[in-house]
Amino acid sequence: MRGKKTGGRVAGTPNKTSAVVRGAIAKMLDGYFNSETFAQDIAELDPKDRVAAMEKFAAYVAPKLQTTTLDVASETKKTIEDKLVELSGDDEEESE
Repeated sequence: MRGKKTGGRVAGTPNKTSAVVRGAIAKMLDGYFNSETFAQDIAELDPKDRVAAMEKFAAYVAPKLQTTTLDVASETKKTIEDKLVELSGDDEEESE
């Protein structure tokens, strides 16, 4: 039998260790990306590899957009008169 949870972090409270690790990694990467080493590393890549690297970097700068679909086959609304004609079995086309 489980007891009621007491203590610990409240839901939604950020994990302090994760924040510290993310900060350290961000600082390290920022230093690398703003260095001549990064520019030289990118310049030494083959063009196809350079494009692939830039594509991967872009995922962290601009969010990937989700595709959406539009269903244009929607049911048309009938007027009361249209429904009555349909129910009565009288077609206006037949009477012409």
